[in-house]
Amino acid sequence: MENLTELCEIAYKYGTDKCPQIKHSYTPYYYKLFKDKRSEVKKVLEMGIGYYGCMKHVSEVWDNQLKRKYKRGASLKMWRDFFPNAQIYGADIRPDTLFEDERIKTFLCDETKKEDIERLVEQAGSDIDLFVDDGSHRSPHQIFLAQTLLPLLDDGVTYIIEDTEWTRKISRALSDYKVEVVGFTPKKFRNNKLVVVRK
Repeated sequence: MENLTELCEIAYKYGTDKCPQIKHSYTPYYYKLFKDKRSEVKKVLEMGIGYYGCMKHVSEVWDNQLKRKYKRGASLKMWRDFFPNAQIYGADIRPDTLFEDERIKTFLCDETKKEDIERLVEQAGSDIDLFVDDGSHRSPHQIFLAQTLLPLLDDGVTYIIEDTEWTRKISRALSDYKVEVVGFTPKKFRNNKLVVVRK
C-alpha cells in the first residue's frame, strides 16, 4: 500500500471508500493536490452522498461481528476536517441521504436535470473551490453534469469526476476545458480513475 497521508487517515476514520485502506487510492492524490492550500479552500461541493445499500463494501467484520458500517456523509465529514475554513455542501437524488452538521449542508439534486443543477448553484453559490462528482458513475450523467455545471461555476474551480471508466469519451466531451486523466495502480477496479477539469 502506498504511503498513507493525513487525508487517508481522516478518510479511514469516517469510512469513505476514497482511501486506499478501504478501496480507492484517491486520497493520496487529493492530499498532494491540496495540502499546501488547505486553509484557502472556502467551499467544497460533492455530488453523491451515499447510503448503506451502495456502500456495503465499506463495512468490516471481525470475529463474525459487524464492526464498521457505512455512515451517511463520510466523505463530506472528511472534507470538513481536512479543509478547516471551508463550508461543505453535498447533493444527492435520495432524500434519505440528506443531513446537516457543523459546516455541512446538503441538498436534493438529480444530476440529470438541468433545473436541479441550476437550483443547486443558487443554493451553494458559484464560488466553489472544489467540486467532486461521486454521483451515479455513469459516463452520460458525468458528462451532462459537467457540461451543465461548469459554465455556472466561477473560474478557478477544480472539478473532479471520480470513478470514471470511459475517460476518453469524457475528455472529448469536455475539450473546451483543461482536462487531465489520473489513473491509479494497481488497477484493481476498471473505474479507478479520476478526470480532473480546470476552468
